[in-house]
Amino acid sequence: MKALALLVLPLAACSSSAISVTSDFEGGSLGKVQQVSATHFRCAVAGQADQDGRNRQASWYSFRLDGAKGREVTITLTELRGEYNYKPAGLCVRDDTPPLVSADGKTWRHLESISLEKDEATFRLTAESDAVWIAHLEPYPTSRLERFLDEIRGAPHLKDEVIGKSVEGRDLHLLTITEFAAESAAPPPTVWLMCRQHAWESGTSFVGEGAIRFLLSEDAAPLRRSLVFKILPMMDPDGCARGGVRFNRHGYDLNRNWDTADPENPEHRRLMPEICAAKKVIHAFSGFFLTLHNQETGEWLSSSEKNRPIAERFFAALKEQTTFNPNEKGPRAPSAKPTPGRASVYEYLDGQRGMSAFLLEQGITRSSKLGHLPTSQDRLEFGRQLIRVMADVAMGK
Repeated sequence: MKALALLVLPLAACSSSAISVTSDFEGGSLGKVQQVSATHFRCAVAGQADQDGRNRQASWYSFRLDGAKGREVTITLTELRGEYNYKPAGLCVRDDTPPLVSADGKTWRHLESISLEKDEATFRLTAESDAVWIAHLEPYPTSRLERFLDEIRGAPHLKDEVIGKSVEGRDLHLLTITEFAAESAAPPPTVWLMCRQHAWESGTSFVGEGAIRFLLSEDAAPLRRSLVFKILPMMDPDGCARGGVRFNRHGYDLNRNWDTADPENPEHRRLMPEICAAKKVIHAFSGFFLTLHNQETGEWLSSSEKNRPIAERFFAALKEQTTFNPNEKGPRAPSAKPTPGRASVYEYLDGQRGMSAFLLEQGITRSSKLGHLPTSQDRLEFGRQLIRVMADVAMGK
């Protein structure tokens, strides 16, 4: 039997059949495309490496099929192996992380299944429209944040500040939500929420939006009178716009280098402007801090080197009052002291600043608490739940 010939085509020009493949849109990302037949495409996940060309991450793909209506299309995702912390990593695309599809780029649903064989993942779909968008997770691009900020800007309890610029010059926003007219003998405690340090982790943006919508509602008035909420809604707007994975446009991981990035150093501000801008404002206010993340499977909350009782209370409240579905019995114990230049934001704030600082990981696989694969609506609702719990812990309840 003759070997099956593969026709290698540029990404923008898979047009020998009626179906074409493109990632030339906001948040799109895909590597080389090989056309096996009129309805079968081998699509490499582009991935992203760091400033040293190491730690390639293959956690994001987002592309569109055009001219596919009424046809069953087979997609095989390739080049799924990467590296994490300078060691070979497992697959980021797996048989329990089926892609999401959309007929309009706005309303998304999970496919039923994806099969894994020899480090390649294959799925099939029958297109109900001429254009079909396909992504690892439901996208939350930079433009959606901009539209959301336009929607809420002017709310009486909201202050929107631009605290710096990304590598490519996009605004870095800090939202402050509180009852600004309220008088108190002492400044109220500050609660920090950081989203989207890693561009592929779009679930964190939905959580952040849900938290912000709740905080601006009448139901949150008592919380606004007691606390100041400061939210960093998108740490890597460049990656979210360009289909990045884990690193900024200079290759720096925005959840590392928190111990060494110096906001007063011009070279650090050039290479890591996102970390430098956030570090400067957090130093000015301190408070109770949480950074949000997504991972393939399992959910956990970090513990604390200096504030372990708070970590225990926070973990228990999240488990009891929210859809947080931990696969560990308590907060994850602090790891060994990070190598210089590798400290995450919560490790730095906890270990070197003494803040009550934590990291929360939410898995993207099926949740036994939810009973299904997490959706953007689940994340929005979790944002509301999360703020209530954070407020209680910050006030010592």
